[in-house]
Amino acid sequence: MIHHLPTVLLAALLEHAAPLQTLAFLAQQSDYGLFGPIISTLRGVGLAASGVGLMVAIFIKGVAATNGDRHALAAKVAEGVFAGLFLCLLGWFLYDRMVEWTPL
Repeated sequence: MIHHLPTVLLAALLEHAAPLQTLAFLAQQSDYGLFGPIISTLRGVGLAASGVGLMVAIFIKGVAATNGDRHALAAKVAEGVFAGLFLCLLGWFLYDRMVEWTPL
């Protein structure tokens, strides 16, 4: 009988709560609900790509020597990296605030 306990609790919850509230409650079980794995993957990819891009910009700058075009390319790459990192962190921050502000 113990192995049926979660099913019984879920049935009782569905019986006494409105269906939309129940779905919202179940979707919010982890930090980001149903989108948790997707959000954490995108966040990890964005941060990793920023680190790789910054290292590429540093390497370009390091081998540029007296070549002004390569210095300009390194600056352009670094600018793109920081813009992407800013968007990644801003999106993460805004999503966290939307979850906090949305009433359940």
